[in-house]
Amino acid sequence: MSSIQSILILLGVFCAVQSQKLFVKELHTLHQWTNISSSHQFLPVDVDIEYGDEGRHRTFLTIPRLSLETPFTLATVVASDNELLENPRLEAYPSAEWHILPNNCSGLTSAIRTFIDECWRLWVVDSGQVNSLQLCPPQILTFDLVKDELVQRHTLPPHAYTPSVSIFTALVVDLVESGAPNKCLGGKAYVSDAWGYGLIVYDSLSGKSWRIEHDSMKPVERLTRSSNSHAGIFTVSLSPSEAKDRFLYFHTLNGLNEVAIPLSLVNNETVWQSANSSEVKDQFRVLGTRGIQCESEVMDISGNLYCSLISLGALISWEEHSNYTADDLRVVAYNPQKIKFVTGLKINRNSKGEEELWALSSEPKLFVGGTLRENEVEFQIIGCRTADLLANTPCTVGAAETTPTLTQV
Repeated sequence: MSSIQSILILLGVFCAVQSQKLFVKELHTLHQWTNISSSHQFLPVDVDIEYGDEGRHRTFLTIPRLSLETPFTLATVVASDNELLENPRLEAYPSAEWHILPNNCSGLTSAIRTFIDECWRLWVVDSGQVNSLQLCPPQILTFDLVKDELVQRHTLPPHAYTPSVSIFTALVVDLVESGAPNKCLGGKAYVSDAWGYGLIVYDSLSGKSWRIEHDSMKPVERLTRSSNSHAGIFTVSLSPSEAKDRFLYFHTLNGLNEVAIPLSLVNNETVWQSANSSEVKDQFRVLGTRGIQCESEVMDISGNLYCSLISLGALISWEEHSNYTADDLRVVAYNPQKIKFVTGLKINRNSKGEEELWALSSEPKLFVGGTLRENEVEFQIIGCRTADLLANTPCTVGAAETTPTLTQV
């Protein structure tokens, strides 16, 4: 797609929304790196922000292993560098010992997705792959963020994934439907397998997992000429926990539609393991079309679904239960310098309980073997309170209690 075509499409989205004007939204940049990919083949793909007491925060990054030389695959920004804007140092989480290879699959092989729940737990999806070689089975791990200790580990059974093919592009965890008397004792994790064209559901209370497949999770055939043409289900989002009728939403990377399925059906393990699972296939409902591709998505507690538009530097939102057309999509942020290729999009609560949207935005050329100019920003973590996005007010975040400082050259 040419730059002129991209601009025309974006203008069309804007024009479809009444009273919407094209403007640059100044998102808050928490950290940015200009030198991280050049050493040890670092290529971060996911981000999470953990807030503690008195505004304290901790930043997590997943760095899938592209080679055995990558020293660690799950990292935090070094605490003393929390206020640095440029090139803060990273350290292994929970400790360096977890990242030593070969480790007989008892540690972390290649972390790719994370999710922080309201019970101070960090959920991690480990693909078990190093540069597409399946060294270990994929696993889902849960860490206690207070003690920084492992509390649960689930190894995916052979039927749940395809070795050296499955790539996990989204993770979301739900505690409401956990079935536990204390929600912090359980939780259900939903993981998208983009290259295996399926959805994995893991019930931490029972220790069981199952796989769901449907034609809507496969890439759209008529749109298979792009570099990401073989990516299927790329995202997973859930209706707010307080909603009466809850749904799981997803879309493929090269598709233009958004799909919904009742969450109660997704959580019914028996249905998907039976030979009559075809009876529920019509429960996959296409909400409508955007007329444009988007990548990562996330839903807030009010039912607003946010999605980053591929190569267009914009973030859109859709209100749950409204019509899903270009007329119903709202552009809440436009900033081509900051919103590039968004591989991680999360909503975290700050110390005041306010929701903040955080994105890991990367230079697209890094994912296709391209090179960048010296000191060009490779990756950046950008954020904004969801209330500021929806009200079109200046972006603020709880992590910006102090002004980030530049590193000395």
